[in-house]
Parts: sequence; structure tokens; C-alpha cells
Amino acid sequence: MNVSRLFNRSYRDHIQDNETLRLLNIIILSVAVGMFMFTAIGGAAFTGYASALGAGEFTFGLISALPVLASLLQLPVSFLVQKSGKYKRFFMIGGIIQRSSWIVVAFIPYIFPVGQSGLWMLIVLVTLAAMGGSFVSITHMSLMASVVPMDIRGRYIATRQRVSTAVSLVAGLGIAFVLDHVPGFTGYTIVFAVGGLAGLADILMYAGYKFSGIPAAPEGSTFLRGLKSCFTSHKTRNWLLFWIFWSFTVNLSAPFFGKYAIDKLLLSYTSMILAGQIVANVLTLLVISRWGKFLDRYGGPALMMISATMSTVFIAVWLFAVPGSVWPLFLFNFFGGVFWCANEACMVNMQFSHTPDTGRPIALAVYAVLTSVATAAAFICGGALLEILSPVMESLNRTILGTPFDNYKLVFSGTMALRFIVIAIFLPRVWSEKGMTIRGAYAKAFDDARSRWVYEMSRLKWFHKR
Repeated sequence: MNVSRLFNRSYRDHIQDNETLRLLNIIILSVAVGMFMFTAIGGAAFTGYASALGAGEFTFGLISALPVLASLLQLPVSFLVQKSGKYKRFFMIGGIIQRSSWIVVAFIPYIFPVGQSGLWMLIVLVTLAAMGGSFVSITHMSLMASVVPMDIRGRYIATRQRVSTAVSLVAGLGIAFVLDHVPGFTGYTIVFAVGGLAGLADILMYAGYKFSGIPAAPEGSTFLRGLKSCFTSHKTRNWLLFWIFWSFTVNLSAPFFGKYAIDKLLLSYTSMILAGQIVANVLTLLVISRWGKFLDRYGGPALMMISATMSTVFIAVWLFAVPGSVWPLFLFNFFGGVFWCANEACMVNMQFSHTPDTGRPIALAVYAVLTSVATAAAFICGGALLEILSPVMESLNRTILGTPFDNYKLVFSGTMALRFIVIAIFLPRVWSEKGMTIRGAYAKAFDDARSRWVYEMSRLKWFHKR
């Protein structure tokens, strides 16, 4: 399959050999196959499965925290991989362990009794999968950074994101259909078994390809020296600081938008799916290629400023929400689908451009660990704030703009303020791979748009004269 035709002719123009072209195609095709697994393990299917096995709130919280805790393993893994240079070996072994663990998860009810034994096996397997995933994420990002040409990274990442979004949409609907129509543990077994097999196929696609072009670790490098370089390099340090604080402020409220729509607005699950996931995914499919081109022309910080600012502004729609109204959810996901996908593209691109070529695995591990810790801290802080503020806001019984102002709206408002502070303080310091300030990038974008407009007007006048 000629995946390069999915976005633009410049794909082939920047590739020097057919081997690299095939590997770029495989990276996109593999994410399409593997997304079936990630949709299954990251959605409502896993929540329902854990509950069916007997997991209470504390146990489920513990299981949910395991991937965050496993991310700490990426630090020693990154040094081990970089020192040995055996990227493909660790990628294949870690990927097979991760994917196979989820296949076994599918059959827990048939091997162990439901209850403590089944839950302990679930914890063991999820931990094992998360540990294997630590090897996969470090090695795969290093591979992508070495093989994707700089000039088309934005468009390439956008294409990969478009494919994964489309597959996630289809997989999500398929999983929902199976769970609604196949009763008991059988439905969960089908979902996780198929997901695990798809994930295994994703890894095995790389079996015939070399992980070449990844720079070797410098002579005399040590783990502490690599760790120190992440904070002594202005380019890497400023990038890390922005994403740490941005991850915290985003996730302070992100998990609670859906909960607010269900618990406070009393929306049905059908409304949540239609006005939430489907709207966001469709808009992402329509606009992500344009953001990819913008990223290639003007750099990550300029695009991130647009994405971060606009996605923050539209949190305000929740302030007008009243029970039974679905439009805040629709508008939030509509504009989220337009602008938030640019955030994802910038995140991946900056992991390539803002990490050193010879010390990338350690820098990627530091990024993963620190942003995971910030995310976990935000989840805890957000939940604690909502519980603490609930009786206070109920006693105050305030209304703003004609709608009740409750603890959720207060936290959402506080999140907006914190996001704007992070955008104003940390984002302008992030180095641009295009060598332009954010203001300079926008000036160039404006000049380019004006030049295109003048050109189109001149063609139109010429056409009328004919």
C-alpha cells in the first residue's frame, strides 16, 4: 500500500531510498492495526471488565496508576537501550510482552475464579504490560526521530494521527456494539483477545526492518551525565518545563468534563458518544492535515500557541451549562476536535526536535516520567478540590450569568486561569525548530497568506480579462 499518497507528494521527494519509504509506511500501518488494542484497553471496556472482576474504587485506582508507576522504569531502560544500541531487540521483546499480556488478560475469568485471585492476576498482567510498554515507547520514538525527515515531520505526524483517529472511531463503535450485544465475560474476552492480537500484529510488522540511523551513545556517557544534560541544555530544559506545567494544568480538569456531563448535566451515554467522541474525531480528521503543514512551515511553538490558547478559551462553554443541555458538550468537543489535535501533533514533533540526537532515549524517558507524575498529581488535586469545594459552593448557592455556579465550574474557571499563566510564562521560552519567535512565525504566516491572496486575485483578474 502506498501510504505516502495519503497526504502529499513531498513524502517521496524527501526519501532517499526505498527501505526508508517502506519503514515510514509501516509506522503508519502499524498504528492503524495497534489502535484496536489501545482503544480497548484505554476506554470503558477496561473499566467495566475490572468492575466485573470485582475491583472496588481503591483497587481500580491502583490498577489505573500502574502505567504511571511503570513509566519510572523508562529512566533505567533508556540508558540500557542507548548504551547497548540494541533498539530493535528491546522493541520486539518489550512489545511482545506488552501485547501478549493483554491476550492473557482476556481469559482471566476462565483461568482464575472471579474475586481476589482474578484481580491479582489482572494487576500482575497490567503491570507486566506497562513494563513492556516502557521499552516500546523509548525505542519507537527514537526510531521515528531518526527516520522521519525534518521537513515533513508535521505532515507525517498529522497523517499518522489522522489514521489512528479514524481507526479509533471505528474500533470504539465496534467495541461498544460487542459489549452491548454479547453478555457476560464473553464480550470482554472477545474485545481484549482481538485487541491483544491486533497489538501483537502491530509489533511483528517491524520484524523484517532494521532500526538503523539512530545515533549511538557518545563515548564515556553515563546515566547521570545524560540526565544532567536534560536540564543544562536550554532547548531541552525549557521544552520540559512547559510540558510539565501544561500537563498538570490540563489534567487538573480533563478527567472531570465527562463526569460533569453525566452527574450534573444528566446526559445519556448516547449523547456523550455522539456529541463527544464522534464530533471530536470527525473534526480532527478534517483539519489535522492543515495543522501538519502549518507545523512544518512555522514550527511547534507557533502552532502550540494557537492550540493551547483556543482549547483553553472554549472551556468557558461549560460555565453556561445547565442540566439537560447537550450543547456545551458539543461545542467543547467541536472546537476541541479542531484545535486539540494540533496539541497532540506538537507534542510528538517536539519529542523529536527538542531532544539531543545522541541522548534522545534518556531525554524521552525524563519527559515521560515528569509529565506522568504531573498528570497523576493533577488527577489527585482535581478530585480533592472538587470534593472540598462541593459543600462550600452548595452553601453559597451562587448563580453567574443566570446559571448555577457549582464546584465543577469553579475548578474549570481556575484551570483556565492556570493554563493562560503557563502559556504566557513558559511557551514563549520554548525553542522553535524553524529559528523564529512566535511573533515572527505569525508575521511570516500573515505575509504568506497575503501573498497567496494577491496571487489569487491577480489570477482572477487575468481570467476575467480573457
